[in-house]
Amino acid sequence: MKILVVSSYPPRRCGIGAYARDQVARLRTDGHDVTVLSPPDGDGDVRAEFLGGAALRRAARMGRGFDRILVHFQPALYYRPRRPLSKVITSLSLLWLAVRRSQLDVLVHEADAPARWRPDYALLGLAFARAGRVSFHTQAERDALEGGYRVTVRGSLIRHRVASVLPDPVPKEQARQQLGLGGTGPVFVCAGFLQPSKGFDRAVAAFGRTNGRGAGALYVVGSVRDHTRENDAYLAELRDACRRTDRAELVEKFLSDEEFDLWVAAADWVVLPYRQSWSSGVLARAHALGTVAMVADVGGLAQQARGRDVVFDGDDGLAEALASASAEPSRERFAADRDVSPELADWDPEFQPPLPKKGRGMLFGLILVSVVLAAAAQLTLKHGMTQVTNRGALPLDLKAPVDTARRVASNAAVVAGLLTFVVSAAVWILVLSRVSLSFAYPFVSLTYVIILLFDGLVLHEQVSSLRWAGVAFIIAGILLVSRTHQSA
Repeated sequence: MKILVVSSYPPRRCGIGAYARDQVARLRTDGHDVTVLSPPDGDGDVRAEFLGGAALRRAARMGRGFDRILVHFQPALYYRPRRPLSKVITSLSLLWLAVRRSQLDVLVHEADAPARWRPDYALLGLAFARAGRVSFHTQAERDALEGGYRVTVRGSLIRHRVASVLPDPVPKEQARQQLGLGGTGPVFVCAGFLQPSKGFDRAVAAFGRTNGRGAGALYVVGSVRDHTRENDAYLAELRDACRRTDRAELVEKFLSDEEFDLWVAAADWVVLPYRQSWSSGVLARAHALGTVAMVADVGGLAQQARGRDVVFDGDDGLAEALASASAEPSRERFAADRDVSPELADWDPEFQPPLPKKGRGMLFGLILVSVVLAAAAQLTLKHGMTQVTNRGALPLDLKAPVDTARRVASNAAVVAGLLTFVVSAAVWILVLSRVSLSFAYPFVSLTYVIILLFDGLVLHEQVSSLRWAGVAFIIAGILLVSRTHQSA
């Protein structure tokens, strides 16, 4: 199978790139022909600028030759900060990709809470609804996206897993020796980019509260990725907090993949005190190395936790977890992954999103409502224009546009017909968010059938046998279309 993966990719330094690297390696090992479309600073087979959506438009052009297109989505990858027009263009690019390529699978690593009045978020929601599949790491993430954007997606859950770049297992003492860690007691590690959302300051404060109730050391390891005013101020606060807290140390440096895994291997506990998050590549790395974690109950982290991981709620819960672990260190190597249900299996490139029976009934109901409203609008408009022109005795005069517009706009039936068209179009938009235009559009011909039936059965007008034969052919064609695959 030919698969196009659109993602950040090493040597670009980010968790999504590492995730994509491992996923591509697995797919290629399974025999798939994988092409990677990466930003210019990634070693993809094809490269394009991600900010502004150029890579998404490139994928739409390339997509014809691929069986599946997998887009790794995180807002920071594609959206330029404080550029509203660029954000609209980026969302339009993803929507265009979803419309053109029904084989699109969007893997959502993170999504912003939307301001639904903004066009970029509205278009992004339409893109999610239109995609062939939208994949998540946890059910909480899916619920957050569908609730926030008020869309229903053809979704699935896949495991968030990454491979360690170190031999497995890694002896804890050997890792500590390589890092120069001494002392006694458990080692707690907070690792990653330094920014307020990571909440590493929470871990330092909570660790300070455990003094006298145990031993050990807390290491905050990482660097600032984006030197914004907010991030730089956070770094200064974190430095100060670590200086004031006994046995808490800030190791300020960018970590290569090897160094990152070495810190995880050296830890008794990996601490994730995040203030906000969808899922965590750090937690997946801890699982790969067999290190247990303390995980904040935010986003989908609690659902991603497993085994003997500890999920805590709030600062008090974090302090209690640290105090308990300091008194009795707890670390285990996972001999095998926890049982995972089939829906949590890794990405299946053969997946084709079927429409459930309940969804089919709702879909055909929406189509019928839209078509009936469109037919009713036509009949109402015809009735209104018959009144406006006095059955043709007073035809509209295009040379007097103001008078013509007044006559038309003042007729209640014409206004009602136009409003009915608006409602029909709104329902039709819902239909198009679920199925392809080639599947839905033939049903529009039902308006002809409805109007013909109205003429014959209500108005008692003469309908020829040829017209009835035409209606039979239309119905037969629609029945054939309804039995085809409803791809979006």
